Parts: sequence; C-alpha cells; structure tokens
Amino acid sequence: MTSKVFLLYAETQIHAGRGAEVGIVDLPIQRERTTRFPIIQGIKGALRANIKDEELKVGKEKIFGSEPSDEGTLPGRLAFSEAKILLFPVRNPEQLFVWVTCPLVLIRFLKNFNSKSALNLIENIEKNSQLDDKTALTTNERETIWLEEIRLKAQKAEFLSMFGGKISESIVTTDYIKEKLKKDLVVVSDSMFSRIVETMTEVVPRIRISEKGVVETGALWYEEYLPQDTIMYFVVRETTYSDGSELQTLEEVLNGRIISVGGKETVGKGLAMVSEVTFND
Repeated sequence: MTSKVFLLYAETQIHAGRGAEVGIVDLPIQRERTTRFPIIQGIKGALRANIKDEELKVGKEKIFGSEPSDEGTLPGRLAFSEAKILLFPVRNPEQLFVWVTCPLVLIRFLKNFNSKSALNLIENIEKNSQLDDKTALTTNERETIWLEEIRLKAQKAEFLSMFGGKISESIVTTDYIKEKLKKDLVVVSDSMFSRIVETMTEVVPRIRISEKGVVETGALWYEEYLPQDTIMYFVVRETTYSDGSELQTLEEVLNGRIISVGGKETVGKGLAMVSEVTFND
C-alpha cells in the first residue's frame, strides 16, 4: 500500500508526556520501553485537531474517521504511525550544537523508502554500524568531537553528507538550518544514543500561582521536554478503505505547516513544522 513519510521539526521544545511518575522528573516524555528512544504517540489526533474540515477536499471524516457516537463510527482511510526520533540536537563547543543519531534509528527510518538511494544508504550504515561507545561518525574531517561533556574519537563518513543533503532538501526551514544539516551530523553507537536522549533532554521547573498571586505551597514540579531543533518522523499509509485520493490530499495540506504536538501549548511549547521527505533515485 502507498505511504508517505513526514518530518517533524521542533520549532519549540516539545512535551509529549506519559503521565506523572515518582522520581526526579515528575512529568517525563514518552519513550520506547526497550531502547528508551523518545516517541510521540497520538499524531493522528494532533493532526486532526490542527486541520479544519474545509481544508481537505475529501473531508476530515474520510481521512481520520468519524467522531464517536451511539450510531457507531466509521474508520479512517489512512493509518498513522507514532512519531519516532531521527536527529537529536546536542550541545557542541565548536558548532554550538550538532544533530546526533545512531545506526538503528537511521535503518528504521530508511526502511520506509523503496528506492535505490535509500538501500545504498542502509548498506553504508550497516558497514559502519560496529561502533563502540568511544567512537563517532561525522560529516567533517576531525580527530575528536565533544557531545556536551562526552569526548569521542571521530571518523569521517561520506554517506552522512548524502543523508544530510536528502533531509535538507525535504525539510521546510531556513537556508541556514539547511546548510547546517548537511555538515553537522554525528552518528554514535545505539547504546550511546540511548544514553544521550535519556540524559540530554531539557528538564524545566514549573510552579503554580494561587489566586493571591503567590506560589502555592508544594506546587513545584519538573517537566521533561525534547529540545528545540529535534527532528522526528512519522509514516502515513493508505488502508484497505482508501480510494487513493486521501493521502495526496493530506500531503498538500500538511507540507510546510506548523502544528501543535503534545501538551503545554498555552505556554508556547509543542510547535513543529511538518514536511514530506522523499528518497527518490
């Protein structure tokens, strides 16, 4: 069945929470249980809330399904995956920040494309996948690279520039960011990436103010956010109910659109730019 892959570029910090927990962070973000990689569930609901019915030629009901009612519901004609991490921004003293990823993340992403260029990239990644936790692949010629306080031995990988160029072509953003995407990519081992995305997110303290304008006693909590410039992706596929028009209609409405994802919208969080990504030969 036909599918399209869309990027989510974080214009602000994003909090897609999984509920309160007992620990240092009261409201953590959603993660895969096995890898601890960040995810965002409920993309379908976020898109539905951000798109008006009149914007879609076929109507929202055909794409997302009908609202619950006593008379039953109609299924949507498109299936939406969760959003998965692709590139995670990490502070770097030379480039201010670089985007970090790992072989597992890249291979998962590229498997969504049926093209020779995507297959060639997967082959190159698999050849370079035996990384230890002291080594990183980079787009530039250098001996070492710092990821916050972590110092890694660096090796230049030609395929990274090709991958960065493809993402840069697709993403809807400024020319400055596009150029940075081509040259500031880093690949670390899967285990190192898991530690990075678990320890280098943003943790923000929040307080609650009473009606008297003072901080309420005990009303202090900590929320976890994906940092601005995080890049994620999600996949939209046609279902057996589709007549072939819904996916193209959705792509026309989504490409280059800023949507609200996750919570904390009223405090200026959760804004992400959507753009379709392709790997054509």
